[in-house]
Order: sequence, then structure tokens, then C-alpha cells
Amino acid sequence: MTEPSPTPVLTSLLQAEPDLVDRIFDYLIEAHPEIAGLKLDEARRAVRSHLAGSRYYVASRKRDDVASRVLSLFNGRNATEVARKLGISRATVYRCLKQPRRE
Repeated sequence: MTEPSPTPVLTSLLQAEPDLVDRIFDYLIEAHPEIAGLKLDEARRAVRSHLAGSRYYVASRKRDDVASRVLSLFNGRNATEVARKLGISRATVYRCLKQPRRE
């Protein structure tokens, strides 16, 4: 028999809303179904142990993708309109325009 959780509300929230590690493993299994049968609990514990107490920033989009979209939309006159369409700042538009172009 398992002991009752000292924080049942927190436990239920964690079960209802998986954390980042669970989501990453779910995406991995979705992309590579052949690993679904493997025992991944030890790997999850190792990842959680490695990341414990750390704070990481997860970017919402690739920088190169933003730069290429800025370059495709910019008409030489209106950086504000490009920024508004892409949901970025005008400074980011100008920063993308200043970057050397990769061919």
C-alpha cells in the first residue's frame, strides 16, 4: 500500500498538468514510437535530477526564422508594420536587418 501524499492538491495538479520533462518525453515518443516500450522512468528521473533548481529559457521561435520573415516582409519603409505583423518590436526588425545575410 502506498502512503497518502502529504500534498494531495499539488499531486493532483501535477498529474493533471504534466511538467516540461513529461511533455518532452511525450514528444519524443510521438516522434519515435519505437521507444515507447522502453523503460523511460529512470531517464525521466535523471533529467529531472540534472535540471533540478535550474531555470531555462525556451524561445518561442527560431531567430533565423524571424530574420527571414522580417526580410521577406520589409519593404524598405515601414518597420512598424512588419513588427506588428510578426508580433515583435521595431528594434528586433532593425536588428534582423543589420545582420549579415546568409545565402
